[in-house]
Amino acid sequence: MTRTIRAVTPRCDGFEATHSNNRLVVRQCPDKGIVLTFNGQPLLVLKAEFYCEWNRENQFLAVQSSTIKVLTSASTQPLFRYEYLRDPNNVPSAHLHVHAHRDAMTYVMTKVGRTTRRPQRRGGKDGIPALQDLHFPLGGHRFRPALEDILEMLIDEFNVDHERGARDVLAEARAAWRMTQTKAAVRDAPGAAVEALTALGYHITAPDSASATRHVDRLRSL
Repeated sequence: MTRTIRAVTPRCDGFEATHSNNRLVVRQCPDKGIVLTFNGQPLLVLKAEFYCEWNRENQFLAVQSSTIKVLTSASTQPLFRYEYLRDPNNVPSAHLHVHAHRDAMTYVMTKVGRTTRRPQRRGGKDGIPALQDLHFPLGGHRFRPALEDILEMLIDEFNVDHERGARDVLAEARAAWRMTQTKAAVRDAPGAAVEALTALGYHITAPDSASATRHVDRLRSL
């Protein structure tokens, strides 16, 4: 992760993993954020942290929750933030919050009022909902955006300064992330993997205890 970040901004502080309440926390140390510049001047700050626990089979660490925020360099409120919750409570597991002011969206959110449980939780002390209260789904447990996607988006959309070759490093790390997620998806639905590989000419013998779908909740959840 440090290598990925330093491909864009080489002088930023690296990430460290520490134990906290039987969990592994991965965050920048010191946790002051990654400053992204434009023409050498601070433009944006990216903050990211990941909380990990052992997966169901106790074979490898799985992300329990993560947050990636993008702020302007002069603000404590994010422009937007990506969040992931392995065990969400009535919200999409992977989702995007947009911290912005848009009158039309606020009007719609106010109009629907408190007709369902989630709108009932919206709004601050004045009861007025904000765009940042919405959870935009982003591919669920297996196909959510990676840190590399967000960094490259900031390069493309905001023209933040970056090192030569940064895109290649981001692409390499993105491919590794997606390969890991592909393996995780196979564990969720081994039957689908067998079907796809058989169509490609592979010969696979399933164990007697094999199940076509092991973690159907991961496939069905938002």
